[in-house]
Amino acid sequence: MKAAPPSPDSFWVRYGWLLAAVWIIFLIYPINAIVASDMDLTRSLVAYGAIGSFAAIYLVGFYKFSGQMGRTPSAQVYLYFALLVGVALGTIPLIGVNVYSFGPFIISFSAYLMSVRWMWWTSGVTLGSAIAVALVGNLFDELIFLICLLVVLIIANAVNATLIRRSIAADALHQDFTILSEQDRMARDVHDVLGHSLTAVSLKAELAERLLDTDIEKAREELQQIRALTVEALDSIRATVGGLRRTTLEEELRLTREALRDAGLATMVVGNAEKIDVVRSHALSWILRESVTNVLRHAHAASCWITITDEALSIEDDGDSLSGSSEGHGIRGMRERARLAGAELSIGESSHGGTKVAVRWN
Repeated sequence: MKAAPPSPDSFWVRYGWLLAAVWIIFLIYPINAIVASDMDLTRSLVAYGAIGSFAAIYLVGFYKFSGQMGRTPSAQVYLYFALLVGVALGTIPLIGVNVYSFGPFIISFSAYLMSVRWMWWTSGVTLGSAIAVALVGNLFDELIFLICLLVVLIIANAVNATLIRRSIAADALHQDFTILSEQDRMARDVHDVLGHSLTAVSLKAELAERLLDTDIEKAREELQQIRALTVEALDSIRATVGGLRRTTLEEELRLTREALRDAGLATMVVGNAEKIDVVRSHALSWILRESVTNVLRHAHAASCWITITDEALSIEDDGDSLSGSSEGHGIRGMRERARLAGAELSIGESSHGGTKVAVRWN
């Protein structure tokens, strides 16, 4: 899955350009060079204008593109970089070797807004050319501070840029995980809703078919219930997709007893669903629904026992045992729901001969 872009509310996206603005103080060096020179007023104004243009391009570039940190730079980033380099090189006839005062800005721009390769190329060319000019022109006294500053800045930028990229990558991974978790939740909800509803519809359709020849009114009643079930299922799907589905254990227990009764199963309920708190009630309602759906589909049972306490829920039947069978999506969904609710789910043989599903809080 492709990594998500940095969040619009992240610190770097919102305030990255302000952090970049701090470095503007280092433009004092080319300004001092102009003040200390004997150039005429016209050349001085041109030099000041170049410095101002450089600062504006630098700040606007960070303001526009700080949100692209950690991603492939757009063509506009390279355009702004070219403008920065062009303006800096254009000041060489005016301020000479003091042009390296622009070096920290150009290196920082490439480090934070461009790729890692461009960061190292820009840093290497800037530092290497500064050392070469100092050696050839015997200008170490004039450039030693700027060279040391460039070395420190290259190291600091490399560390900071790496940390920022890792932080953005971690945020993107977290967003991807959140999306996948939500997709998994929706898949479980849709599976549980449709699995239960379609099972009930299938059972009622079979019953209605048998009643057509003996009790037409009863068959019509069953068909009306089938219609009601399909409407309820559609509403549940819509609510699930909207993240609004919140079934209580009490409500699910009522629907479960109706489905078991319609299927001809004797149902014994021990305990009071009203006493279960809301958070546990929601998780238990889904687990009850999936468990009873499995009983109706696979167990071939005659009876079902549901036991509710403050700390546990169990569903047992006297049909075919699921012991040793592979776990499908429904059982995995039940385990996940139990885990998210802080409970433990176990599946084993019932004392009645079938399967027992138990959920317990430690």
